[in-house]
Amino acid sequence: MRWLISLLIIAVLAVALAMAGRYDPGYVVLVYPPWRMEISFIGFVLAVVGMIVGGIVLLRLAMLTLNLPSIVREQRERRAARKRDENFVGGLRAYAEYRYQDAEQSLGQWLGDEARIGLARVLAARAAQEMRAVAQRERHIQEATEHGAELAAQLFEAEARLDAKDATAALVAINRAKEMAPQHTALLRLELKARQMTGQWDEAERLLDALIRSNALEPGVAAQSRRMVYAENLKRRAEDDRGLLEYWKKIPADFKADPWVARAGARAFMQRGGHDTALDVLETALGREWNEELVALYGEVRGSSPTRQIEQAEKWLHAQPRDAQLLLTLTQLCSVQQLWGKAQSYLEASLAIAASADGHIRMAELKTQSGQPGEACLHYQKALALCRAQ
Repeated sequence: MRWLISLLIIAVLAVALAMAGRYDPGYVVLVYPPWRMEISFIGFVLAVVGMIVGGIVLLRLAMLTLNLPSIVREQRERRAARKRDENFVGGLRAYAEYRYQDAEQSLGQWLGDEARIGLARVLAARAAQEMRAVAQRERHIQEATEHGAELAAQLFEAEARLDAKDATAALVAINRAKEMAPQHTALLRLELKARQMTGQWDEAERLLDALIRSNALEPGVAAQSRRMVYAENLKRRAEDDRGLLEYWKKIPADFKADPWVARAGARAFMQRGGHDTALDVLETALGREWNEELVALYGEVRGSSPTRQIEQAEKWLHAQPRDAQLLLTLTQLCSVQQLWGKAQSYLEASLAIAASADGHIRMAELKTQSGQPGEACLHYQKALALCRAQ
């Protein structure tokens, strides 16, 4: 549509000039002695316009000729930039398609603008890690750091070190990254894992609190981490009576009844001679959730009232009449009180429900005490067979 309008305008101008030339009586005389020339006024106007247009065209051609090298250079740079972009996108595509060798080669050698070189090297390092190419990974991380992607490089370095179970080296990378981003959520998660691996449980608890406050952990993962932190910190405080009690009071009630935490707490109290406290811990936990490992540990506790322990275990037996581990625990408690008849009765019931190496060993001990070495030897053989089968 635009070209049609332009054509109409040109046609109208041509008609107007033709009519003006026909009826216009004016003329122009050009004198340069001894020459003289007369032309119509319209012809003069057209000549002047033509000269102006021609001059402009010649000037533009001259400028284009002078700028031709820079124009060619810019075109080459655009083509090179387009090719670099295609190579970069190709490397990203290869990484996304799990073609790690192609991705490492493409992104590891890519040269372009400074902002993207660092990113390319980090991705190349990740591709090298997937191929277990340690030397290439280290080279790419170094180059990424040099090209402004230090945070991404240190995050990946920490992650790679943790995968290799080298928590000490991971913490070095984490500390470098924390100087740039102290509240980085992913960085805090990596640090939590590293602190757990190195046994720094107080630091792990502090990090866990921060991550939970920022809602940066799945509820299940957070709960599991809580159990682990509480259990390990209880083990570490087993040599300190006051510290152990203070830390136990600090633990929320829900976690005190958790089997993992309760087991660690009971063992810590037992180690300090607090067997009655350990009994309270185990009974509270078992009252909430039945757990055979806690039942087994209950038989190892030597409280101030063994009779009360037996009575409590017998109450549980009414609710769990076919629990082989509970019967073994009753056997152990009765043996401590030298109630040999009851002990043997409970042990026979346990073995009838589920044979176990521990049960046969205890039966062999009872048979030995009652002067039946042949029977004891038979039970030892059965215990050995069960151990081999496992």
